[in-house]
Amino acid sequence: MKYLLAITTTCVLLCLSTPVVWADGAGIEWDVLNDEVKELYRTGKYDRGVVVAKKALKVAEQNVGPDHPDVARGLNNLAGLCRAMNRDDEAEPLEQRAARIQAIELIYISETIWCGGWQ
Repeated sequence: MKYLLAITTTCVLLCLSTPVVWADGAGIEWDVLNDEVKELYRTGKYDRGVVVAKKALKVAEQNVGPDHPDVARGLNNLAGLCRAMNRDDEAEPLEQRAARIQAIELIYISETIWCGGWQ
């Protein structure tokens, strides 16, 4: 019983230390810009796509903070455009930052599931 209480307490503390739930997205403006980025990529208008993708990324960071999954999506979109233009040296740090954000999201999800199993 003593161990169950210790495990439950640890679980609760882990759950309380996790980031805020990412229920809300980066907003309508981000959605519109992101859709435009996808269309520009699809039609091969990469230079214009980079401009719009940077604006979308800025909007996402302002609306939901730097570690939100929508920011990771924006970073990956921008990196994809850079890769399409053979600007791999610009794409790599964007992809690395996106991967770090996605890792945070996976940790949050796994902690939530793990903690939820003890309730």
